[in-house]
Amino acid sequence: MLALLYAHPQVYIEVGVINWILPRAEFHRYLRRIVEAGFGNRVMFGTDQAVWPDSIRLSIEAIESADFLSEQQKRDIFYNNAARFLRLSDDEIARHHGK
Repeated sequence: MLALLYAHPQVYIEVGVINWILPRAEFHRYLRRIVEAGFGNRVMFGTDQAVWPDSIRLSIEAIESADFLSEQQKRDIFYNNAARFLRLSDDEIARHHGK
């Protein structure tokens, strides 16, 4: 994954499924390695969930409980990285934030 991110700066990843199916410590090791390698600005939140609603809560908790992430890095994973990837306009972003 790290080699792919290094070789292809246009590639982003999302953490759906692994953020709620893997043991929390294992997911945190995976995410920490990506962030420490300098690719935290290309990680997007996801759940890959369509059947088990509780997995959404578990996915959010997996990011929120990552004590190695700053609040800014968490906001980036939850929203900002995807907004940049999708090339959302300032107006679209403002609407999403209720402005």
